[in-house]
Amino acid sequence: MSTLNIPWHPRILYKGRRFRLPVQNTTRIDLSCPGFVIEHKRFSVHENAWFFYLRAPENTGDYTITAISETKSVNVTIRICSLRELRTPHKFNGEYWPRRWPLGKDWTSQKKRQTLQYLPAEHKENSVILSWWLNATDRQLWKALPPAELPQAHYVNVTNGCPQCGTAIFAHHGFYPWIWPCLGEGGQAQCPSCGFQAPPNDPSSGDWYNDSCVDDGFGLFDKEGNVFLFAATYHRNQVISFGSGITTLTQHMRNKATDADAARRLALMLIRYAEETLYVATAAQFRYGPSKEREEPWEWGQPDWTNFPDPKKSLYRKGLLRYSIDVPIIAKSISLAFDTIWPYLCSETVWVASAQAQGSSITDREDGLLLIEEMLSVQLQCLIDGGGLSNFPRASIGALTILQALDRGDAIEPMDWLYDRGQERLRTFSNNNFFPDGTPPEATGGYNDTHSMGLFELEEQLQRLRLLHPKAYPEKQYPSLLKMPRALRIACAPYETVMVGRAILGFGDGASSGVQGELPDKPYEPYQGQILQKAQALLIEKKIKELVVKPGTYRQIGTTVHDGVGFTILRTQETPERAAAGIVYGDSWLHRHMDLLDVQLFAYGRPFLSDLGYPQSWASVGHWEGHWATHNTAWGIIPEIEPLQLKSDTPYYFLKALGGRGKLVRLMEGDGLQAVEVEAERWAWDMKQQRWMRPGVHLRRLVALIETDNEGVALVDFMRVRGGTQHWRTCRGLEGSLHTQTGRWTQKTGTAADQNIKRGETRNVSHPDLSALAFMDQVCHYDGPDAWHGCWISNHEPHTKLDIHQVSATTGTQVMSARSTATMGEPEDSNYKYHGLLWKRNPTSEKQESHTDLVFEPRVNANPKIATVSQICGDSQTSGVNIKTCCNRTISIYWAPYDTGTPSVFHDGTMLYDGIGIVVDGKAKAMAKYFQPPSKKILSSEDSMNGYISSLDRTTCQIEIKGINKLTIGTRITVNPLGRGHTYKIEDAIQLGNTHWLLTLDTDSLLGQGLVRAVENCRLHIDHFVNARTGNLHGTRLQLPKQNEYYPIIEAMNPDAESTIIVLEKKFLEPALDCWIEVVDYVIGDIVSYHPLLK
Repeated sequence: MSTLNIPWHPRILYKGRRFRLPVQNTTRIDLSCPGFVIEHKRFSVHENAWFFYLRAPENTGDYTITAISETKSVNVTIRICSLRELRTPHKFNGEYWPRRWPLGKDWTSQKKRQTLQYLPAEHKENSVILSWWLNATDRQLWKALPPAELPQAHYVNVTNGCPQCGTAIFAHHGFYPWIWPCLGEGGQAQCPSCGFQAPPNDPSSGDWYNDSCVDDGFGLFDKEGNVFLFAATYHRNQVISFGSGITTLTQHMRNKATDADAARRLALMLIRYAEETLYVATAAQFRYGPSKEREEPWEWGQPDWTNFPDPKKSLYRKGLLRYSIDVPIIAKSISLAFDTIWPYLCSETVWVASAQAQGSSITDREDGLLLIEEMLSVQLQCLIDGGGLSNFPRASIGALTILQALDRGDAIEPMDWLYDRGQERLRTFSNNNFFPDGTPPEATGGYNDTHSMGLFELEEQLQRLRLLHPKAYPEKQYPSLLKMPRALRIACAPYETVMVGRAILGFGDGASSGVQGELPDKPYEPYQGQILQKAQALLIEKKIKELVVKPGTYRQIGTTVHDGVGFTILRTQETPERAAAGIVYGDSWLHRHMDLLDVQLFAYGRPFLSDLGYPQSWASVGHWEGHWATHNTAWGIIPEIEPLQLKSDTPYYFLKALGGRGKLVRLMEGDGLQAVEVEAERWAWDMKQQRWMRPGVHLRRLVALIETDNEGVALVDFMRVRGGTQHWRTCRGLEGSLHTQTGRWTQKTGTAADQNIKRGETRNVSHPDLSALAFMDQVCHYDGPDAWHGCWISNHEPHTKLDIHQVSATTGTQVMSARSTATMGEPEDSNYKYHGLLWKRNPTSEKQESHTDLVFEPRVNANPKIATVSQICGDSQTSGVNIKTCCNRTISIYWAPYDTGTPSVFHDGTMLYDGIGIVVDGKAKAMAKYFQPPSKKILSSEDSMNGYISSLDRTTCQIEIKGINKLTIGTRITVNPLGRGHTYKIEDAIQLGNTHWLLTLDTDSLLGQGLVRAVENCRLHIDHFVNARTGNLHGTRLQLPKQNEYYPIIEAMNPDAESTIIVLEKKFLEPALDCWIEVVDYVIGDIVSYHPLLK
């Protein structure tokens, strides 16, 4: 006898609404449901259950539904509510519902004026879209928003693609390949590859079933059990479209305030959105739900989060009608819409009749106004509950916009939340959310620009709110966010990531999409220039004025170092530069890639070595775009360390794509040649021990950007890796075909992961770290001389080429080439096709180091400027290269990266000790302890290169140091070189004594702030998120503000996205609980080292 069970049912339902009720049983079911209408029923073989499609009663109350099968029965109770009941505050499971600020209280309005009309109006209108919203019937407007009972999804299917043609659809797009109909033309999606259409039914209108294709809102299942979320994706599209309609009509009203009918339509849409919002404020199981990175079937239906042990906590990232990230965006839109037509709403009543005609239960104009305001306060409470978590600082911007729209002078609780309890915590936002160099914590480009722009937008919003209520929100209690000097760095930083004036350094899920070609001859403007505009209005600073240029004008940037986040960009000196090379050696905590020591090269308005950037899909980023093997970097495999398998909606999203962390060792800048040396090591997260660990893989890299003949440039690239059982070096090269004239290339079967592993068979790789290699096919192995030359020819521009010279590689290194294409779909469908290079070596001991020394030369419509490239041999600890150009220039680079105690001797007689030596056309210079080329004078530093900090002022970025004889403005110092080793540019230097200096540095040293919430001997729990990822805080110091005593930090970690645990070297003796602490990079007494340029 089969089991009889109702595995899901709504606890609360709006009267007259439709829903699906599942009943588990294989035999015939009778359903007793007085008051409900059974519109359809069917048996699903896939789910082994009956589905009843019901319409709820129009009368409110508690109703019982009973499922009967033979001698067994089971029943559930559903409460049917009116909108008035849904709006009435009540307690359930320990929390107040609806989730509307202020909780548990009736709503009263305080709005007496328009308050948001200072926001800029968009003068450009989409006439086609506007026309639809201006000409639709009231019924069409009302039904344009689907009922909340229907589930929503981001994607139809990002794994299997199309039910008919499979992954071929991904040639059109990874995230959103389906073609959806225009407004008002139904909900059938069409495959752009094969023309397949689905679903033929429309659940939103009660059309639950079609013989040819069943998608009742919860997905279409194929014979293999794969789910395709057509209806749910369409419902999401509808909700977004409805919000866009509100925005479109709002902008129309701001441009044409006299259009009364448009105002009526907008009012009708606001009432519709308000009713649905108030519904899910109480019936929380009909909220959007968790954000999924790929298609997943529901377990019968959305969980009833109100019934969870901690219902408030369960609402985290669940959104409202829109998914979590969109909540503050739609909150801002509907706030502006309400404020824009507020005079109309207060003076007219026709909009009330229009809403009532569509079934709205509002009683009069005042009730309708209150309903809209309640909707806004629900959005506010959703943000307070964490349900609207978004890209920082959108939640705070959304909340401040709502408070202005509602014109509240009594919002102390929301303001306290904004400053001290929200995830963005405005009191510490500029210090905790940005690195000292001004870089935000996400990917370069749009994600980071949202933070940078957001800071200045937040400040403007706070100032506007204070103007509305001067006494309610004093600046002493809610201070300005523009703390100097951090605010200045935040304004400047986005412009310092631009390469060749036209694109940005790829760092995480940003920048390139993989396709390489000539970039538009147009200056790249972060956030369309709005960051600079806001900063200029709020900050009176010379450096910001220097960034302001005429539209279409390029900026002079020069070489830049972002040592807070950890990347450096070398640039030639033109405006814009003809070539730029960037290297990533740091880490942040959002939208990351495993790109440790990735190198990128842009020249002549084009990318030559670039990041894949934004992924084809969140289903592919882990094993492809974000993987180390698709970057121009190196890796060491540790058998016992595997990537963390985190769910898409994990609360530990800041632990994704772990690579490691490094530091800048040396930076040489000069005419015609710039070089940067960095070192790094892998870091891993020990989930059992809940701590960061060093698995023992060490990387070192020297990159030099050289100007050769005329406009020619070259990139010298020396790479070292030590630790682990396998050493890998990867380079996708230029997007195109690879040609070599030396050695023999032998075709192999399988993929770069193994000859027996076919493309896509990631489960069969010998270690999870090798998953990306299982997508690299058409593998060839190189057999030939250690030194060889090759050339990539662009797929898009045959006259664009990238030469590669292998100078040397460690004995036993296998060189391979392999095709690299997008992983979703077949290789032929990919919009980019690379033939990259890989170097693999299996060291015989943990101490063995593998090196790969290369030289790249980018060219466009030009013959090579390099005539010969040859190795300058030395010992196993050194690297050297001699480059001769076609115009008989000679450039020699020597590298001895380690302090071995004695100078290294190269085969040409050159001696070098611990550093970099360069000879260009007979002229020598170095950044080393000792350098002597043949027949040249000895270059060595006779001055002391080490001192210590004797005093400091963090607010002015000034330190006094003692012990160093000579310093040069514009160069860099390193603090604690044997430890964390961060560097600072000397902006100004005043000599106070023989070896005594007052230095002004480019950035401050504050890494974060927080409140101590718990103390256990040396272990502190801090109630703020201070970035501890990949050992960022190891070796830093903890101080109380304005005190000199400090506590060395042994280690730190973030148990969640809102707090930090810090382990100190000694017991914390201060008045512990609720005291403010600061995490700083340096303190008085710390060692300072200085590497002078020797000439």
